[in-house]
Amino acid sequence: MIGVRHISDDLVEDQIGVAQLRAMSSLYIDDVLSIVDRGLENLPSYLDLYRKAVKQAWSPDDLDFSRDKAEWEFLSPETKKRRVWSMRMFFDGEERVAGLLAPFVWAAPNKEVEAFAATQLADEVRHTIFFDRYWREVVGTSAASLDELVEEIGIRPEENKAYSYFFYQWLPELAQHMASHPEDREATVRFVTVYHLVVEGALFLTGMRYQLEGARRWGRTWGYYQGFTAATRDESRHVLFGVRYLRDMLRQDPARFGPVIQTTIQKSLPLIEETMRPPRGDMSYYGGDHLDVAWPGSTPERLREEMIDYAKSSLGRRLGAVGIHMAL
Repeated sequence: MIGVRHISDDLVEDQIGVAQLRAMSSLYIDDVLSIVDRGLENLPSYLDLYRKAVKQAWSPDDLDFSRDKAEWEFLSPETKKRRVWSMRMFFDGEERVAGLLAPFVWAAPNKEVEAFAATQLADEVRHTIFFDRYWREVVGTSAASLDELVEEIGIRPEENKAYSYFFYQWLPELAQHMASHPEDREATVRFVTVYHLVVEGALFLTGMRYQLEGARRWGRTWGYYQGFTAATRDESRHVLFGVRYLRDMLRQDPARFGPVIQTTIQKSLPLIEETMRPPRGDMSYYGGDHLDVAWPGSTPERLREEMIDYAKSSLGRRLGAVGIHMAL
């Protein structure tokens, strides 16, 4: 998908950076994501990112899902299956990373990093509550608590082994190590590489881009679109933090931290592709009869390949800003 922009570069911060929740319906996702690429040219400080987080805070309680609910009731079972799979991956992922970020706050090497990381923890919880509201008011559930709902929607290893490895094994192990060894700087570099560059940057932002651009082209710019666009703006801020942190650590000691970043990325690359593999290899998850409406001439296979290429090219640009140049 060629980038689709609506706002010129010189107006991005003025319009995207200050947009309120109700204005998200009119935003194009590539305009939101352009904040990352622009930020790579002159990386903001940790306190700049902290202040943006405070100014851009939003509440899931301010969203209206009535139109989303009305549309949902008329969707075919096949369409619901596709959407639920995609949203489960985001919902489960947001909840998992929210629960894993606290050790990084404890292990922060200075107060500026700690201040930003605390805002990110609040962001991830906000995204989890956003999905909780959407599930209860649109998709439907009998879960009595958030714990029960998270158990209900969680991605099982048999559905996607790579996803389960990222969120249920690798990241939890890294977080546990940081909790026990908060002075281990290699551990924080490894965690930020996986969490901010790979999971949030390569996986989350890629998925958000294609899901939201598709929704805009299909005319679904209601409550879900508003909330998920706001979440994408949050994630863009998180990715810029990750690039800044890794760049600072690499400049501090290239021989110490460069190999940590590179080996972590090498380990991640096959997992990125595997995470984008649909359940049982069923490519209908990448689009049914309506696919040609949003992406004329595309096929599910081509769409998946394009998403993988986008994820890797984005990762390459961010690694370049860190100071790491390697073949992906």
